[in-house]
Amino acid sequence: MTATWHELVANLAVVALFAAIWFQLTDWLDDQPRALRKLAVGGLAGVGAIGTMFMAVEVAPGVFFDLRAGIISVAAFFAGPVSGIIAAAIAITYRVLEGGSGVYAGVFYISAAVLIGWAMRVGARSPTPSSIWLVNLALATSVVVLATALLLRTSVDDAVIREFMPPTTLLSFVATLIMGLAIRKGRMVVRERRILAAALAQTPEFIYVKDASSRFIAANHAVARHNGFTDPRQMIGLTDRDITDKEHADRLLAQEQQIIETGQPTLDVEEEEVDDYGEKRCFRSSKVPVRDRDGHVMGLAGVTVETTHLKRLETELIESRDRLSLALSEMSDGLAVFDSMGYLVFCNEQYRSNFPLSAHVRVPGVHVNEILRECARTGEQVDVPQDDVEGWAERVGSLLRIPNVVTVELFDGRFVQIRNRPAPNDSSIVMVTDVTDLKLAEKALIEANADLSRQASTDALTGLANRRVFDETLARDMARCGRAGTPLSLILLDVDHFKRYNDTYGHQAGDECLVMVADAIKGGLHRPADLAARYGGEEFAVILPETDSEGAAAVAERIRQAITAASIVRIGSIGTRITASLGVAEYNLDTALATPADLIRDADAALYAAKTNGRDRVVVDKVDNPRHRLVVNNKPGG
Repeated sequence: MTATWHELVANLAVVALFAAIWFQLTDWLDDQPRALRKLAVGGLAGVGAIGTMFMAVEVAPGVFFDLRAGIISVAAFFAGPVSGIIAAAIAITYRVLEGGSGVYAGVFYISAAVLIGWAMRVGARSPTPSSIWLVNLALATSVVVLATALLLRTSVDDAVIREFMPPTTLLSFVATLIMGLAIRKGRMVVRERRILAAALAQTPEFIYVKDASSRFIAANHAVARHNGFTDPRQMIGLTDRDITDKEHADRLLAQEQQIIETGQPTLDVEEEEVDDYGEKRCFRSSKVPVRDRDGHVMGLAGVTVETTHLKRLETELIESRDRLSLALSEMSDGLAVFDSMGYLVFCNEQYRSNFPLSAHVRVPGVHVNEILRECARTGEQVDVPQDDVEGWAERVGSLLRIPNVVTVELFDGRFVQIRNRPAPNDSSIVMVTDVTDLKLAEKALIEANADLSRQASTDALTGLANRRVFDETLARDMARCGRAGTPLSLILLDVDHFKRYNDTYGHQAGDECLVMVADAIKGGLHRPADLAARYGGEEFAVILPETDSEGAAAVAERIRQAITAASIVRIGSIGTRITASLGVAEYNLDTALATPADLIRDADAALYAAKTNGRDRVVVDKVDNPRHRLVVNNKPGG
């Protein structure tokens, strides 16, 4: 019995060695291609299984027991069935060559271990399974040991089985659990390290580590890009003398060597440099010493943040404040001073005149909350919550203690800007400026911009969308309908004999004709998503998203009839009836039309067919055969 334990403990040592090797190779394995990783793990597990078989316990002639099942089941559990099968194939080959009466039981022993590892992997569904799954794996592997013993009862004495089964089962459970925990820990460590490395590599701040000689031993992508490198590994072994000018490098090296010598960090050090374009850039750096287990400084770690934009904002803020102070000193703005308790100490007449309804309480000695309550009572300030006047007065009055700028609307339509600035003696300075003209100008500017936007997107004569908006809308709607798998149709419309009409009756009559046609087109569209545009001259276009050619033909016919009807009413007295020819093309996922230009070309071809077949009609380009045109209406006049 003691010899059995000794041999199985030797098996356990092989298992521990296998687990340690796998643990050390975890990082390397994760970097390899999937096929190589499977092969490597399977080969390693197979060799480990052979190692346990070298130290197997021979319980009967040709019958051996060892801990190989744990290694193989763990390989299948963590690396998948391919690795498990490779390991099993290696182990089975060795066991068959070894021979003996227990060969078949050994093959069963190994095969069952692969199946158990694979089954547990499917159940766990995680590259880093919880401990309970590792316990289940160890228990299942122990069951394989017991099952194998049952197979051997015909060739091995029961007393022998009872003697070696307890230590074999127990150590199989322990070995499998130890291997599983070790490999799981290795994977978690690698995963956490890679997450940290990815975060440091991708952060926009400059993060780097240097040795005691100020040589880079690690840097993230931001540092590499800033210094002109494509890969951070290119910076390893370099110093600042290799990447910047001598003066700057010497200053940085002196600073870093002081950190190395004293062990004291330098925090938030402001630095400036001029880039290749002559622009000044600002940085803030913090560097801390890195110590070994004994407390000796062996390098430093640094974080540098670019503050150029922040500095510019600070400068702009200071300049704006100075300009504002100068402007206020030259303007006749309202000015008031409140003490630390909120009582009015001083105010000028301009301050009181800005608030005519509450001017009688805006006198020294009155508390700010009383002034605000009077504003609410008289309705002087718009948007005061009448159901919570006291709470509103408390909230607004408390703003005296912090700097703030607010714009309020008064009862007479004026807007005043109230700026509060606490003074060093805990008093508060309040300045009031009438900004009504500014607000009105801002409103006028918004309206003007909206008007310009409308003008830029519409045709001045007809009020329809212009060619630019048509091109953008067609490309966008085709892309959207293509993704959704819905059809889209395009109608091109041309006024028949427009040039002759224009030459005969003059350009003014021609413009009136185009306006009439545009109104008829707009009247023929019933959906907000449809877009009518002036395509050019007397040519118009209509985009019909989510509409097939049959529906588009109906819309086109409605427009054609509307143009004819409008012509009779509006210009029939001239003696000429206006008609139009319309071409329809459809785009959907079943056609070869790939671009807006293709769709326009086919619609134009259909339009040409309408004109050559007598005008005043609608022709649809058939989707299944672009050369075959379907004439929807071939009777001029209706």
